[in-house]
Amino acid sequence: MGIRRLVVVLSGVLALTVSTALSAQEGAAKRFEARDKHISRSQAIGLSLLFPGLGQLATGHRNKGTALMAVEMGCLVVWLTSHEDFNTQAKQLDMETERYLALRQGATFEAAEESWQRLSDKKDDLDRSHLLRRAFGVLSLVVYGYNALDVLVYDGAEPAVEKSVSIAPMPRIGTAGLALVKRF
Repeated sequence: MGIRRLVVVLSGVLALTVSTALSAQEGAAKRFEARDKHISRSQAIGLSLLFPGLGQLATGHRNKGTALMAVEMGCLVVWLTSHEDFNTQAKQLDMETERYLALRQGATFEAAEESWQRLSDKKDDLDRSHLLRRAFGVLSLVVYGYNALDVLVYDGAEPAVEKSVSIAPMPRIGTAGLALVKRF
């Protein structure tokens, strides 16, 4: 197990070294070429309608785009997880209901009472899963609706105004560095 981890770490270091060497050989203009391309309003709207936050990221609204994507992904993950949990709880409730109904043919009162308690607990778990599933499903739709409103009505699809002062990587061979850039 230790050798496997060592191989994984060494291959990661090798991949990082090769990619750094390749990017150092490219010119600075080629590395930053994508930043100069502008996206149209209709493309930004299409991206945002595809998935919340994509249009905002493409137009330069990094904070808003990242927040929308993170919230939407979180809501979708919780919704899908709770949906699967709901389906599992529903199957378990059906099985417990069959067990309880089978006790009518000659079981003791204690066994029936114990089965009834398990059935009640399963029903409570099913209700909690259903509530969580609905809440995060609605929350996901609300985030998507806000995103659509942002790109269609507000300034989410308009290119962001560039800051007059920014931090940019300095293209040096062999070392990494940052530069404070002032635009006039």
